[in-house]
Amino acid sequence: MENRLLKRAFEWVGRDTGEDFLQEEEYCSTRDMFQARLQSLSLRLGQSGFKEYTLFIAVIGEIGNNAFDHNLGKWRDVSGIYFDLDLIEKAVIIADRGQGVRTTLTQVDPTLMSDLAALEMAFTRRISGRSPEQRGNGLKFVKSVTEKQKWNLDFFSGIGKASIEKGNAIQFGEFERDVKGTIAFIHI
Repeated sequence: MENRLLKRAFEWVGRDTGEDFLQEEEYCSTRDMFQARLQSLSLRLGQSGFKEYTLFIAVIGEIGNNAFDHNLGKWRDVSGIYFDLDLIEKAVIIADRGQGVRTTLTQVDPTLMSDLAALEMAFTRRISGRSPEQRGNGLKFVKSVTEKQKWNLDFFSGIGKASIEKGNAIQFGEFERDVKGTIAFIHI
């Protein structure tokens, strides 16, 4: 966990309270703030010559929007996400202090017995925590793009972890920490 963005995300989601920790430029308390920062990032990346920037923005947007969609009225304390990037390392972090993937999906499938099973379901099956809406393609899209582009992704929720390493298929496993909410780290 040497990356400063990832370290900071773990610190924020692991705190007793999310208040008064993140800097204003790291914290998006509303979807509108997130969308504005995402649009600004899109313009910067487009001007930088990064060819796949539209896919990168779409992946970031999907993960960030999920945080707002699935936690509306269900945040542990502060609403919103930690959203930061390191353009030199080509890394981005999105973290929330919400209910996590398992709690979200057990509303639709109460038989889910673990955080690991919830992540596997979220990334591989068409299921939505916003039942009865017919949605549920978001993390499948993230998985598909990340694998095809040979980017790295580490996604944590509860004690579950989903990882994609450049050029490899997604791997699922248990993590030594219990992440209250979600953390997504993308490194290209």
